[in-house]
Amino acid sequence: MDGAVAWILMVSAMAGGVDIPASSYRKGAPCYLEKLFLSEDSIKIQAYFNCSRATTVVECSSPEPLGLEDGTITDDHITSSRSHSRWPAKEGRLNYHGGWKAYGSTDPWIEVDFVETTPVAGAITQGGGEKYVTLYKVAYKKQPSSDYKHVTDGSGNITVFTGNTDVDTPVTNLFEESVLAKVVRIEPTAWHVGAALRLELLGCRRD
Repeated sequence: MDGAVAWILMVSAMAGGVDIPASSYRKGAPCYLEKLFLSEDSIKIQAYFNCSRATTVVECSSPEPLGLEDGTITDDHITSSRSHSRWPAKEGRLNYHGGWKAYGSTDPWIEVDFVETTPVAGAITQGGGEKYVTLYKVAYKKQPSSDYKHVTDGSGNITVFTGNTDVDTPVTNLFEESVLAKVVRIEPTAWHVGAALRLELLGCRRD
C-alpha cells in the first residue's frame, strides 16, 4: 500500500469510517504520518517534522493605505497597551485630530487586527499632542493564535525604524520585505516626552 492511500485510510479510520489495524495504514507511509501534531504556525510545523524551510515571497509591489485614516478599519480592531482615557487606541489614525497616547512607559504598543491575512509593507507615523515616537519596532501575527514575530532586515535582525522628529510631519518607513499578517503591532522603543502615535499601515488590500 503506498503512503498516500495509507494516509487516506488512516484518516478514515480515525473518523470511524473504516476499522483497520494500525500496522496496515502505517506500513509504507512517510514517518511524519505516524505523528499527530496540531498547529497553525508553519515554522513550528516545519521544525517539528524537520522540514527544510520554504521561502515565501509576499508580493506587494505598490503599497497603499490599508484603512486606518479612511476609517475602513473600525475602532474595535485597534487596540493598545494602557492609554490615557482621552487618547485611546481608536484615535491613533493618521491625520486624526487627537492621537493615541500610552499611559506609562513600560513596553507601550498599539496594534491593528485586519481580520483577514493581508500583505503589509510599511507604516506612516505622526505624533500626538506634544509627544512623538522617535524609534519603533513592528511585530505581527499570521494567525491570532500564533506568536508575534518582528519585521527584520535582510540579515534576519529585528529592524528598529526611525520615527518622527516633530508632532505633525508624517514619516514613512517601508519594510525590506512585505509580510503576511492578520495582526500588526507597533512597539515604540524611544520617544519625545511620551509615546504617542497617529499611524497608517501600508500594504496590498485583498478584495
